[in-house]
Amino acid sequence: MAQLPRHNVRSLGGQRAAVAAPALPADDGPDAPHIEPPYCYRCPFNLTYPACGLRCAYALEDAIKITGKETVSAFIAEPISGASLAAAAPPPEYWPLIREICDHYGLLLIADEVMTGFGRAGYWFAIAAWGVEPDIITMAKGAGGGYFPLSITAVKTEDVKTIRAGQGDFVHGGTFSHHPVGMAVGLAVLRYIQSHHLVEASRVQGEKLGQKLRAIFGDHPHVGDIRGQGLMWGLEFVSDRASKTPFPAKQGVSKKIGDAAFERGLIIYPSSGNADGINGDQVMIAPPFIVTDAQLDQIVALLGEAVRAMI
Repeated sequence: MAQLPRHNVRSLGGQRAAVAAPALPADDGPDAPHIEPPYCYRCPFNLTYPACGLRCAYALEDAIKITGKETVSAFIAEPISGASLAAAAPPPEYWPLIREICDHYGLLLIADEVMTGFGRAGYWFAIAAWGVEPDIITMAKGAGGGYFPLSITAVKTEDVKTIRAGQGDFVHGGTFSHHPVGMAVGLAVLRYIQSHHLVEASRVQGEKLGQKLRAIFGDHPHVGDIRGQGLMWGLEFVSDRASKTPFPAKQGVSKKIGDAAFERGLIIYPSSGNADGINGDQVMIAPPFIVTDAQLDQIVALLGEAVRAMI
């Protein structure tokens, strides 16, 4: 069972969890049920936090009951949405409640930390911000520091024992997996992050970045939401702030802002479709952990220029 909109996967089986079933051929594996994400700015249930009672979390329990708990083995989701929702973080009670539901129904909790892991969200792993320990963590991207393609799956010892004692095949290797160079790079990255206190730097500089973004864009008529954690922040753009009406997809607002930023020497991550699958514009800002205060000022200033030039 997975959380919408999507995740980072390799296998066809994994894509069943990564993409809603209608987007995939009907004969490539069993369906993985999906639940709506904790997207407070555009609540899928048309509710408002905290009066909502964490409806987004209880959606997992509802889905388990509908599907049948005997057919569900695990729940996978990003602790903080990455590209699909531009750093949308859940309410603070969300992950502890998800952990409680998984424990109650005997599900493994899998944290997709491919984008958020290794300090990006201000913690070694983003889910730690809520004091929750998953059963399995999938990770990549930051694991190799940009020097080597590296992905990792971490599993609790008791779950490894269960896998070893189980029946059937467990495919855990690929052509370029278990690569000694990748292992060396990953170890070097871990040591560097730890010795240079970069996780702490991400948290501290991330708080400053959030403050600066709010100072510049907090009253902007076309910036509907400013969200993020650590050095992972997102802006969502709207044509009307009061109604949260998105720009028409054909205008390509986020791409235009991304291009305008690039022309000014700033690389950001534009994406679209977050409002309804077609419309919706957002950008993500994710500076390196070594970013200085002066560079944060420059980032926000350049982004401001790009936004003003396009909307």
